[in-house]
Amino acid sequence: MDVACRPLAQALADHHRGFVEALVGLSQTTERRWFAHVLLGRLLLIYDLQVAGFLGAGDRWYLHSHLSQQAATQTEVTFFKGFLQPLCHQGLGLPEVERPRSLTATIGNVPYLGSQPFGVHPLEQRYPQLDLPDEPIERFLGWLAEQPIAHNLLSGRAQGIDRELLAGAYEYLMTAQTDKAAMSTADTLQKIGRHTLDAHILKALPSVIALDAITAVTAVDALLAALDTETCRRLLTTVLPTLSVLDPACGSGRYLLMIFERLQAIYRACWRCAHASTDAELQAWGRSLGLTQTAAEWRLAEQILTQNLYGVDLQPEAVHITQLQLWLRLLSTATQVEDLQPLPDLDFNITAGNALMGFIRVDTASFDKIVPKRSRPADSQGPALQGNLLQPLTAASYRDTLTEQKIRVEHYQAQTRAMGSEGGLPEYVQTAFLRDRIDEVNRAVQPKLNRLLWETLSYKLGIWAKEVLPSGKTRKRLLQLADVEALSPFHWGFFFNAVIQQRGGFDIVLTAAPTGTLRPQVNAFYHQHQALFEQHHIALAEFRRSRRQLLRQHADLAEHWRAYTRGIACLRDFVRRSDSYQLPAASTQRSVALKLLFAQRCLALTKPDGIPPYIQ
Repeated sequence: MDVACRPLAQALADHHRGFVEALVGLSQTTERRWFAHVLLGRLLLIYDLQVAGFLGAGDRWYLHSHLSQQAATQTEVTFFKGFLQPLCHQGLGLPEVERPRSLTATIGNVPYLGSQPFGVHPLEQRYPQLDLPDEPIERFLGWLAEQPIAHNLLSGRAQGIDRELLAGAYEYLMTAQTDKAAMSTADTLQKIGRHTLDAHILKALPSVIALDAITAVTAVDALLAALDTETCRRLLTTVLPTLSVLDPACGSGRYLLMIFERLQAIYRACWRCAHASTDAELQAWGRSLGLTQTAAEWRLAEQILTQNLYGVDLQPEAVHITQLQLWLRLLSTATQVEDLQPLPDLDFNITAGNALMGFIRVDTASFDKIVPKRSRPADSQGPALQGNLLQPLTAASYRDTLTEQKIRVEHYQAQTRAMGSEGGLPEYVQTAFLRDRIDEVNRAVQPKLNRLLWETLSYKLGIWAKEVLPSGKTRKRLLQLADVEALSPFHWGFFFNAVIQQRGGFDIVLTAAPTGTLRPQVNAFYHQHQALFEQHHIALAEFRRSRRQLLRQHADLAEHWRAYTRGIACLRDFVRRSDSYQLPAASTQRSVALKLLFAQRCLALTKPDGIPPYIQ
């Protein structure tokens, strides 16, 4: 598999680079890279539907045919603007009855898969002039058509580029961006699964498993092969519904994909047991999933994605790739177009943010000791103020917003149920409305939480903003709210409140922690601003060799470097001074290992009686 993954990863990287270079209307490097991944993902999903015969009248050359037709008939409009965007936004993203008739005549018969991931992307909304020439799309579709057994591409049912190979390629691609490229072997993934998910199930079912008769390696497999009614009922009623699995540095999503497949196998065993059982409760559960096994497969896979799996990553493109691969696994459960349902919105489970920075829990007792905020003169060089000096209003606002979020979501859910029962609004409109309401609350809460964090860093911990100048010297100034916002803090206690506050944490936390130490990484910085470096014709080796000289020559690069080093310095001071981390004394005098930080973060996010975190 390793031999096949590398060229596939390189091909994906080449086509991604082609999209980045050709995109029109986006100036920021990070935005171009992000949307290029979004576009690649959309094309892979559509191509998967195409090779399965789910588009048009079973047209397995659907995209290629429409690309040729668009180029021949509408020379003034790109394929992206004239066909791909309408296909996504108004075709796959809208029910057939809501689509413009003129569009239906153009795109033909395509299934409704919901607004995720085919709705208007935030970058498309922000930059309506965004466009892409036909040539890079033509090259990508041509490459797909030339792959071995292309008619089974991504199908997961034949040799060639199946889903597992794609997962390995994306893992190789994402790790190579900032570190040494790596791919998890099948044996490694099985080992991780035994130490995490299998261990959790064995712990949850101690009374029905004879551990002295079944080895730890094969215990769950043996259990599923001879699943009895009592064990099946306990799995379905107490173990699986509340199971929560987190990867706080999900990257390509490889570990979550492994857990997903393992949970699918467990649910399949429960499905078989339910259909063979005379137990009324199990039979009712089986009937609730649908009349056919494929319908049940989709329902169970969707349940796993929305109720069991959680992921966070600092890079939005990593979040998209993880979501993409989970959607592809869900699509693989459909054997005919009638099996397809709208894809679930994964933004609430798989989301972007800095796992190391942000509130996990809030100690409400500390609010009793809060005194009004004091301000320091801008030119003050004295010691940082000690103690918790958060404003009472800010603290109360934090508590209020948590309550507000809960009340508003519950109120809206009741409201949408009423509208649905009256037939007032289509389901997809209700879903969009719910998403807008939740986003509205999140937009109100995030700045308040960031401000609370800023005041904690600035006044309680006495952290200053430090940045490395092109000369190599360090400049210090007062920490600003913008400095904290630039770190993209992820506030676990709010966004995953149901798991953190109500259940006490995650049952399973596993991740491939970044290697190296918490210090400026030349490779990571170069990758983040690669397009800008290429504009200046600066190779990575040259930047590594002559960084200070190049930063003095290029003011734009120097500004980005100052912002980058400022964020690293702030995060480093935070982990050294905050009670959230307990570092060895020696770590306060040198760079801190990222693996150590993630290990402590993972432990803090794990339920007290959960499985010990697995850090690769």
